[in-house]
Amino acid sequence: MSNNLSNFLVDLASDPGRMTAFLADPSRMLNESSLTDEEKAAVLTRDGARIRGVLGVRPGLSAIPNGVTAKRPPASKSKPKPPAGKPGKNK
Repeated sequence: MSNNLSNFLVDLASDPGRMTAFLADPSRMLNESSLTDEEKAAVLTRDGARIRGVLGVRPGLSAIPNGVTAKRPPASKSKPKPPAGKPGKNK
């Protein structure tokens, strides 16, 4: 994975000033970056598939790093507990 490209994209997405500067003059922003020529070319295409390819993210796969698992908590099979209140009193 290209950390430089990943960091560049995160910086753009999280900093409105950087995004404004990039939209005004993409070439200047890219030339001031430490991106490789391949990374710069991918960004200029604004093609998500090409950018993901340069990032090393394969289609259909999660962007979760190797060794990290995203598991849902087990579903509860018990009945939901009634709201807390005084027992035996219904409203």
